[in-house]
Amino acid sequence: MSFIDYIEPLKDFILDRQFINLLISTIILFIASLVAWFIYSKQLAKRDLFELKLKVGSSFRIFFDRLVYFLKYLAIFPIYSFLWFLIFSFLLFLLSKSRPIEDILYFGIIVVAATRIGAYVSEKLAEDMAKLLPWSLILIFLIDPSAITIKSISSSFGIFYQQIPKVAKYLVFIVAVEWVLRIGYWIISPRKAPQ
Repeated sequence: MSFIDYIEPLKDFILDRQFINLLISTIILFIASLVAWFIYSKQLAKRDLFELKLKVGSSFRIFFDRLVYFLKYLAIFPIYSFLWFLIFSFLLFLLSKSRPIEDILYFGIIVVAATRIGAYVSEKLAEDMAKLLPWSLILIFLIDPSAITIKSISSSFGIFYQQIPKVAKYLVFIVAVEWVLRIGYWIISPRKAPQ
């Protein structure tokens, strides 16, 4: 037998449609898991995304540090949370065509807000909550990969994009939730409040 005779079965195995689907599904699952774990559950599930590092110095410097800290929680963090709400709501919308988009957006903000509340109770609880939605989406996709096509993504994006101005109230809601939690945490744990 020649070398080609040994390579031929290997080539047929690797080029088999099922093998290619298996490889692609494995890579997609790993990437989705990595993104869900590192970005969503390790960031959004943290109670304190930003730290207040007061340096010894002038009172103006301390005031400026506190101002930057408050602006981060007033503007940057709610926008960050809101972006995750939009991303996961869009993914839910892609996978659940039978539900009205308003219900999906409502569910999406509930998941993000509940995760933020969980972060103040226990960061471990919030991490577990943050893992729930991405894993559910990944499993639905793996069970029915035909649910997401390029055509469905483009048509869904247009519908979803039209809804974004209507959910601005959810941005206000997530800001209010974050500030109520933060102030409540400072009241309960005065040692951790910004000095």
